[in-house]
Amino acid sequence: VERDFIMAERSLGAGHGRILFLHILPHLMPTAIVWGTLGIATTVLLEATLSFLGIGVQPPQPSWGNIIFESQSYFQAAPWLVFFPGAIILLTALSFNLVGDALRDILDPTQRGRG
Repeated sequence: VERDFIMAERSLGAGHGRILFLHILPHLMPTAIVWGTLGIATTVLLEATLSFLGIGVQPPQPSWGNIIFESQSYFQAAPWLVFFPGAIILLTALSFNLVGDALRDILDPTQRGRG
């Protein structure tokens, strides 16, 4: 389904490149920015989970999942060794989700008020 502004550009003789870069991409950028921001949160959680399970980033490379995995044996004596990396993972993912939601509200006014 073509939009009226694209059909108008075609009737004026605009090529595919002009239509793509001047009309389609500007409409897609807000959505791409929001999805990218939300994707970062998912990536952080996925990387930490895979590293914790031993199939992600391998030691000696630093990873919050590796830190939690290595700290399991000290949990009884020093629970903060597990708590703080877990809290940082949670705060990082939550922060990127909140930024993504805020960007969605700012960049896409049609989504305002939808729950």
